[in-house]
Amino acid sequence: MFVRYPVWDVSYDVAIVFTIAFIGATVFEFGSILLMLEAVNENRADCFGWAVEESVDGMLHLTHADNCKHAHAQKGTFVKQSSKTLDNNTTESAGNDRMWSWWPTWYELRSHYFFDIGFLACSSQTFGATVFWISGFTALPPILNNLSTPAENGVYWLPQVIGGTGFIVSSTLFMVEVQPRWYIPAPGVLGWHIGLWNLVGAIGFTLCGALGFGITHPGVEYALTLSTFIGSWAFLIGSVIQWYESLNKYPIWVDQKIERLGKRKS
Repeated sequence: MFVRYPVWDVSYDVAIVFTIAFIGATVFEFGSILLMLEAVNENRADCFGWAVEESVDGMLHLTHADNCKHAHAQKGTFVKQSSKTLDNNTTESAGNDRMWSWWPTWYELRSHYFFDIGFLACSSQTFGATVFWISGFTALPPILNNLSTPAENGVYWLPQVIGGTGFIVSSTLFMVEVQPRWYIPAPGVLGWHIGLWNLVGAIGFTLCGALGFGITHPGVEYALTLSTFIGSWAFLIGSVIQWYESLNKYPIWVDQKIERLGKRKS
């Protein structure tokens, strides 16, 4: 099966497409888990590789994150020093004293994370991806071809609707998180555009699942395919913007007032 590629056989093409869809849903689930790790390790997301390395080495209790000597911990200096010294100069030194956490405690959830819009957005994203993964699994031809119509509606189309709804909530919260007011858009912020495109993609995927219940009716299949196509491209655009944003996490800002003042003095 790995050395023959009968692309002229439509059955083979269908099997490949559904297999790729399953892989995509699985990757999406993995990405959502990483998103949760980022949410519970605010300002320490760059230490993820260090934490994984320590865990693989068999350390059941991770050492303090101040031991991380990677480049991201040495912002603003070329001299190798403990990141703790740098953290003391920040306004969030209390939060930076936390070690890397794979999951917050119940006290942290009740006192902070349940009120943090970013954490709620990530939780909704993970929930949606987990439910949506069911559709990716049941889309495999050996499973989907042997399902009755009620079973197909329950384990293939319904998870897409529920998962897509989770994506809609998540994308909306990510947009609100970066807005000055919940009702004022922030088109000048990359994070807002990421949320916007993901929202369009989430609506497309949700419509795909909702339309699937009536796929036997004329015209529904075309609308279903169109919503999936638009949703997929929207998610792709949002992902590319997020990729670009992640590579520019620590931009250098130039204060125009200070720049003009320096020119006057010179």
